[in-house]
Amino acid sequence: MTESDDAYFIWSHEHSAWWGPDQCGYVQSLAKAGRYSHAEALGICIRAMPGTSTQLGALPELPVRVADVAVMIEAYDGEFADRPEPWR
Repeated sequence: MTESDDAYFIWSHEHSAWWGPDQCGYVQSLAKAGRYSHAEALGICIRAMPGTSTQLGALPELPVRVADVAVMIEAYDGEFADRPEPWR
């Protein structure tokens, strides 16, 4: 992934999936997940907070920096290269 430091995925605890592109739907695969600016991701996550967070016991939506996910995947691949993962 060669996204800028300002690119974010959004994880939905409510749907156990990533937000899709253009705020449309949810996907299991990071390759199909939407990329959002920092401001856009925070705005989406803040708007999701009322009501739902108390039902889930956690913040319903979380911004996750694309660059951090890329580092995690690289480290994972170095240790578990033989494991195909459904989130790819």
